[in-house]
Amino acid sequence: MFKLKLNQNSIIIIYKLLVDLLFIILFFFALTLLAEGLIPGIVSTHISFSRIIILSFLNIFAIYFVGNFSKINIAPQKTNKKTTIFMAVFGIILVFNSLLKLNLILALTILFLIIISSYLIYKNIID
Repeated sequence: MFKLKLNQNSIIIIYKLLVDLLFIILFFFALTLLAEGLIPGIVSTHISFSRIIILSFLNIFAIYFVGNFSKINIAPQKTNKKTTIFMAVFGIILVFNSLLKLNLILALTILFLIIISSYLIYKNIID
């Protein structure tokens, strides 16, 4: 019935719009997490976090397929080690903060296991 013909320019525009949409979704997700942390229940009673995560994964898959279809290659960027270390320390502080109501030994054990598993995952990805 309808034959949709897309030229290379329109595919690149779709790709860029999908990347922008991913940025907006992730920014919205960060704001909802911040709002949920400040006032618990303000977001989760209206919007499920799983919906936002599913939407972001669908967008990532769409970006992947459109990028492969149009043969867009993205050069890998160098990682900033200081930023990575800061984010890791910040994540550890957040995890420990969420475990404060537990027994101290149990909280430290869980935190130690998270640190070890994160280190092993980081080493496997980098090496």
